[in-house]
Amino acid sequence: MELCWHPYRYFPYERELAFREVQSLLSPEKYIKTSKGIKLEGGFDVAAMERLVYFALASTGGHVVRTMQGRLEQAGETRSNRQATRYSVHGLHEYKGKFNPQVVRAILNILDVPLGARVLDPFCGSGTSLVECAHLGMSATGTDINPLAVFVANAKLLALATPATDLSRALQRVVRDFEPCTGTEGRMADNRTAYLRSWFDAMVLTQIEGLRHAIEQEDVACQPVLLTIASNLLREYSQQDPTDLRIRRRKTPIPQQPFIKVFEEAANASIARIRSVQSELGVIPVTSRAHLVDVTNELAMGRSVGNVCFDVALTSPPYATALPYIDTQRLSLVWLSLTPPDDILRLESRLVGSRELRGADKRGVADLMRTNQAGLPDRQAEYCLELNAALSSEDGFRRRSVPVLLYRYFSSMADAFRSVRARVHKNAPFALIVGGNHTVLGGRRFDIDTPQHLAEIAETCGWSHQESIALQTYQRYGYHMKNAVNSEALVILRAS
Repeated sequence: MELCWHPYRYFPYERELAFREVQSLLSPEKYIKTSKGIKLEGGFDVAAMERLVYFALASTGGHVVRTMQGRLEQAGETRSNRQATRYSVHGLHEYKGKFNPQVVRAILNILDVPLGARVLDPFCGSGTSLVECAHLGMSATGTDINPLAVFVANAKLLALATPATDLSRALQRVVRDFEPCTGTEGRMADNRTAYLRSWFDAMVLTQIEGLRHAIEQEDVACQPVLLTIASNLLREYSQQDPTDLRIRRRKTPIPQQPFIKVFEEAANASIARIRSVQSELGVIPVTSRAHLVDVTNELAMGRSVGNVCFDVALTSPPYATALPYIDTQRLSLVWLSLTPPDDILRLESRLVGSRELRGADKRGVADLMRTNQAGLPDRQAEYCLELNAALSSEDGFRRRSVPVLLYRYFSSMADAFRSVRARVHKNAPFALIVGGNHTVLGGRRFDIDTPQHLAEIAETCGWSHQESIALQTYQRYGYHMKNAVNSEALVILRAS
């Protein structure tokens, strides 16, 4: 049997993952590389072969079998010379720093996760891993502290479970019944309306409010899907600079095309992709769910997921001193009534890896760091103190916060490791995609090997470190890609 590559260029790490998943799923007696892919010797399970991520098809005895990944990537895509990452419902809403869906599926294959397994993603973001599990028929549970992430993740799962024809009919009714909502003008505004007025021109605001009203008249299965598509367009039509991670006023004019027209086009494109995936896999019942819960709180995790014991965990956690995720999502959080405007800063400061630390909280974490009250391993506690000692008067307030923020991040991840350990079987694997970064303090560069630090912290929280696989940074999509981390690793742990 010959396995053939997809017709696009690969990162070196993708080739390595490809060979690993072949060995895990197919256990070939031997294989040789060819110009098209690899030839295998041995007997093979066709169903297992179809799960392969980094191969488009298999050819044996003149018979060709396409992999599920090959079919999904091709469905609804017009270009074949680059890896598709927005197939199925992955492109429903942009989300910075999200998982590469191919990597998620490859991890499941390399770990040889059976199709009936229960999967946990403790930092699920916009639900990439939940969607990939749904494609395979696995039951997955995600948790995240960001209300928009949870909303989008569950909307994606609903989109897979709702016939594309129903979504298309709902869209037609929404466009037909849409009327600009004038109720946002000329009356005393609540906090939500006042906030939206501060960022949207009056005409745009009447359109997005009217659209929301029309969508909310639709079936409950269609509402979240259509609202998510609309949410993805908000920032482009606001007075915020859509290319800036921080909240700054735009200098360019807002688009001239009416919002309802752009929404209709975007929704039709999304529904076309949903129709394509349903033509390959059918309508996929909702057996997975994202929960709004803080993974660092073990009691809250238990209340959220119940007594379920998971077979595998995988995630891409936030990075140390993470980029300001919430800032670019403020408009959606408020427009969807997921978070009151006055609560946004508090929400941002609670995110693992957040750079927001103010007043008494900053002093409190600094005291914890000096005495290591969180009980971090010596190496991580001493490393944070080393960074703190390197500070000079030349360092600005952002850099002066780095040691304290890093200590808080390590402490939060330790809590997360303990919380996840309490919810998985003994010897269950836990795979994390983790990025490293660097800082300059007192004129000295410090390279922060976050994957190694987290592996060592995990070993004190009920896990053993199995291995780490270096990854050339794959392309993450979203705002400010130039700020992306430039080194990553796949860290594989086992529950002790």
